[in-house]
Amino acid sequence: MADLLALPAEAAVTSLGYGVRALPLPLYVRAHAAALVPLGHADERLDLAAADIPVLDVAVAADRAGAALLLVAAAARARLARAGEPADTGAGAGRDEALARAVTTGLARRRDRAGAVGGTPVEGIRIEGCEPARTALRGTGARIECHLLGETASVPVIGAVLRLPRLARPLRAEVCDLDPRRGVRRAVRAVLRLLALAELAALAGPTAPTAPTAPTDPVRGSVPPAGGAGRTGGITGPGDIIETGVIAHEDLPEGPAPGTETALLRSALARHGLRARVRTLSPAGAGVTVVACRITPARAETAEEPRTGTDAPPPPGLRAPRQLSLSYRPGDVRLSRIFHENSKMRTAFGTLPAVDIAGMAPGARRLIGRAHRDFRDTARTYDLTGTPATATATGERSTALAPLDECVRRRRSWAAMGGGALTRDQLARLVSLTCGTTGSGVAGPDVRLPLRATPSAGGLYSCDLFLLVNRVTGIEPGLYYVHPGRQCLQLVRSDRTWSEVTARTGYRDRADQAAAMVIYTGAFRRNQWKYRERGYRTVLLDCGHLAQSVVLTATALGLVAHPMIAFIDDYFNDLVGVDGVDDAVLYLTLLGPPAGPRSRTEETV
Repeated sequence: MADLLALPAEAAVTSLGYGVRALPLPLYVRAHAAALVPLGHADERLDLAAADIPVLDVAVAADRAGAALLLVAAAARARLARAGEPADTGAGAGRDEALARAVTTGLARRRDRAGAVGGTPVEGIRIEGCEPARTALRGTGARIECHLLGETASVPVIGAVLRLPRLARPLRAEVCDLDPRRGVRRAVRAVLRLLALAELAALAGPTAPTAPTAPTDPVRGSVPPAGGAGRTGGITGPGDIIETGVIAHEDLPEGPAPGTETALLRSALARHGLRARVRTLSPAGAGVTVVACRITPARAETAEEPRTGTDAPPPPGLRAPRQLSLSYRPGDVRLSRIFHENSKMRTAFGTLPAVDIAGMAPGARRLIGRAHRDFRDTARTYDLTGTPATATATGERSTALAPLDECVRRRRSWAAMGGGALTRDQLARLVSLTCGTTGSGVAGPDVRLPLRATPSAGGLYSCDLFLLVNRVTGIEPGLYYVHPGRQCLQLVRSDRTWSEVTARTGYRDRADQAAAMVIYTGAFRRNQWKYRERGYRTVLLDCGHLAQSVVLTATALGLVAHPMIAFIDDYFNDLVGVDGVDDAVLYLTLLGPPAGPRSRTEETV
């Protein structure tokens, strides 16, 4: 249900003249953050100029929908303030939820305005075993403590204090809520919001404005300034709460029954001589309800004071992280997201067939071991198994392999190629160490399956290698299939010129320098009988494993290896002879000898 609220809530923000952008949080923060931005910055698009994205407010919640609802209230509050009608606001799936949020916002603000916690120690009951506080920040030196801090108009007040070693002082937030357990969750997320604001202030640098002393959620809080220097108003230091007792989180009282919260709040206000004047701001059928509320004494109207403490907006000058500039519209990646969702493993629903290879018929098990193509009727074959000895007999030197650490440090995709030829020995060693058979595994009592140098999901080896030869000593130009079992090259075709093929890549000039091109081709049927939708992922992973093996081995042989994803798919599928559906070209790697010796510190970009 919460996910269904995200889109209507974000649409409600747009209708109020603002936009919503997701804010990145460190992975150790278990929450979702979003920023209220000017409407012109709401569209997620690529901006290579990295223009500033002003942040008008920040919300932190359990999920996208929760953050969007908080920003709806913030947008409504800002719009009312611009019109000279300041009020507390709330948003929710229904009117009861929205009104309760607006009223508790107002109560928290009245508590701060009355000076109940304005700089003097307060008494509180520590909440022990608080799961939301314990799990909010995983694996960090941070500590979040929660307390019951009494009541405001008979509504419980819950406080949260976040202590992080790198901050100059603790962050403090308070909320009012009839449901103390829900209040704990809200207080924890409110103090995480203060942390997000502090991070934004730090990103702005030394010229950033003083960090805010209060958030826009129904929270009273204080934020340390950017860089940890200076102080802001509010309670500081570890002794800001005088503990008068302890209560277990599980012993906190239950909240009100659904649909009764508004009536209980009205009754609590009446007992304290207060009333709430409420106005619904959202149209019927909007998907979310937005209300404005002003809490006043029952017998006299008082002028609305400037917003302080509870929900004053952050100061001007905050900017979103620059990484939001390198963005994209959701429609640009819709299909890949659908694929990713549909290829997730969900064992509870039995999405994959149960396959026990040992229980398969011997013929079926042997079929798994024949994970390759075979151009047996080819007009030309080059045996690579005896190449090193042949190379020595003809005067060529067998290439020594560089150490792994040197290969990792010296590998550069854009290292200069010298325009020379590869040797047959280099090619033979490359094939042997990337897709050669290195052993066998038992599959039942009567079958052994070949194992290769590079890993593959389920040992199904769903990726084939083709080699387009331009300049290799002792091998005629043409497209060859690399047979992994026989360790040979089988001619596929020789009717395409090198320049014709390189013209179908995104870097023709670079490709023209290469002596050979590895073409990785996925065989989806070889894999998806077992892994179904998830099999597409594993084919891509198999291709990545194989490509990395090619790159490292080529580097160890003293060659330049340049992986490339920029190519015309349909042309390369036709070149290899596959349909692009059951089998498809996935990746390329250019190979060539280097232009000359290169220093260890040289970088080529």
